[in-house]
Amino acid sequence: MSYFTPKRRTRKSLLPLLTLGSLCVFALYYAFAANQQTEPVLPDNAVRPHLVLWLEENPDAWPAQDPIFNPAAVRRIYRRTDYRLLWFDNYNLSDTANDLLKQLTAASSGNPSSMVDYRYHLGYFDRTLRDTPQRLQMAAVLDVLLTDAFVSYARDTQLDKLTPKSRPPKGVTPVYHQAGGFQLAQLNTSRQNNAIDSGYRTVSDVSTPGNYARDRSRERYYYNRGRGITRFRHYSTWGSRSYSTRNYSASARNYPYQESRQEAGNLATSEPLSGNSEGPYIEENAPYGGDVAALRNELARLRGLSASGRWRPLPPGPAMTLGARHPHVALLRNMLALYGDYYSYGGEPNSDRFDQRLHEAVLRFQERHGLKPDGIVGRETRKRLNLSPAARAQIVEINIRRREQLPAHLGNRFVQVNVPEYKLHYVEDDRIRLSMNVVVGKKKHATPEMTTRVSKVIFNPTWTVPRSILVNEILPKARANPTGMENMGYRVVSGSGEYLPLTPKNLSAAGAGSYLLRQKGGEDNILGRVKFEIPNRHDIYLHDTRARSLFAKTDRDYSHGCIRLEKPRHLAEALLRPEGNWDQWRIDQLTTGDETTEVELKQRVPVYITYWTAWVDGRGHLNFRDDIYGKDGLSANQW
Repeated sequence: MSYFTPKRRTRKSLLPLLTLGSLCVFALYYAFAANQQTEPVLPDNAVRPHLVLWLEENPDAWPAQDPIFNPAAVRRIYRRTDYRLLWFDNYNLSDTANDLLKQLTAASSGNPSSMVDYRYHLGYFDRTLRDTPQRLQMAAVLDVLLTDAFVSYARDTQLDKLTPKSRPPKGVTPVYHQAGGFQLAQLNTSRQNNAIDSGYRTVSDVSTPGNYARDRSRERYYYNRGRGITRFRHYSTWGSRSYSTRNYSASARNYPYQESRQEAGNLATSEPLSGNSEGPYIEENAPYGGDVAALRNELARLRGLSASGRWRPLPPGPAMTLGARHPHVALLRNMLALYGDYYSYGGEPNSDRFDQRLHEAVLRFQERHGLKPDGIVGRETRKRLNLSPAARAQIVEINIRRREQLPAHLGNRFVQVNVPEYKLHYVEDDRIRLSMNVVVGKKKHATPEMTTRVSKVIFNPTWTVPRSILVNEILPKARANPTGMENMGYRVVSGSGEYLPLTPKNLSAAGAGSYLLRQKGGEDNILGRVKFEIPNRHDIYLHDTRARSLFAKTDRDYSHGCIRLEKPRHLAEALLRPEGNWDQWRIDQLTTGDETTEVELKQRVPVYITYWTAWVDGRGHLNFRDDIYGKDGLSANQW
């Protein structure tokens, strides 16, 4: 009997199929996992064709929405690196790139301007880096924009354009270039090693650093005794503006300081500058302008433009900058051509692309109007573009009358402070030799227009607190923290000129008007290290300041009426140099410590404090500024 039954089974077993399927699944899983652990390798010089095309052969082919703001610098960097990626490790951002992004984000968070975000491409990075850039072209674009942001940040740091919160700490440099690429690095600097106790580097320290004690004594001899100049702490007598201490003439010449100068050589270029130095005073040589006849010519041109009907305002729209495409670009180009800022050279007047030539025209327009020259047609630039020729003609006419109130010839040598421009110009022989930013009075403490002369230069000046500031601002602080105010040099001055402590009784007497409140000269003095006496009934003068960050702002109306100077030591050198042996080194020495030194000018230099909201500069360009005090009576020119 056979146990084999010929009857075939109708149902097949699923076990072999399940086994085979499981093996396939496991094989696919391990293959996928192995593939995930393998990073794509970026071939060497793979991006070179893209970078050469965008940076050298055809910049118009740049594919990103964000423009390159520093094309020349970016081009030089990639030429030196043979057009390789600088910020990527294969397709991933390197640690250096991540450090740079953190630094850019920190700088932007401390600056309220959205233009900082735009110039650092932070919005583009945020949108793009959410996913790993696996495409070769995307990696190349990101690398170029990172380099461009790096250059913008380095320039902002070098030129001190960032706000204090976003500025890196002293002693830290944003980048350091090594053979391996670009890295964020901290420099090992010690300011204390380059300075003496007094806060400046002496001649003897430069010449023979090993003999500190002997040379330091020698330096005191040359500085205090040899040159016959008296430094002093002066105290004013009660109710008098004249000082009871000795002054000296600026023309004093006989002192051994000349020997020290020759021994030192060019300290400004060979050694670190002292902490109170502004660096070497290098004369400018720009034509001055300010001619009333040129203003009359511009008035006629603007009236003709207004009557022609060719001018059209720019309609509302988005911000525009280099690389943008928009229907308003052609209108912007035609408008700037009418203003004289755009030169066509046979270009395309109807093109809707914001090209390099239009970018340069926008920069010229912004410079003529006192705007930040960033090449971005945003809200502020658009407002000034849309000021009609008729309104501009009215502004020019007002300023012609202001100019006619001054002498036709302002002098061979003079100082002009133009309040709406926030600028000081020192002029010799109709050439601007020195320009600097200034801070002027806020609207309720407006800096007045006047014509006067510089009579004295005072180093380490004292400050007698004006009555209005004393009652409203200083006395409450002194009562709340008398010790802190005394540490800053504040003292009550009695009728006999005696310095008294800030006791409640003495402060009450000062508040009642029986005593004065004065701040001694020195590092903490509110007038800084240099003051220029310009006799006037408003008690206005030019002076240094401790609030240096204000000079980086576009609008600089923050004072109580006096004029704060960005480079007071340079102005002192320019005024004093024709009267004797004055230079940077000597002025730096006089602006240390707390001793006050007064220099009477033998040749008093005219000072014109003007309120020009329109003028023609030495290059023949018509400039406009905001009517910050509302004197023009034209609301369209008040922003």
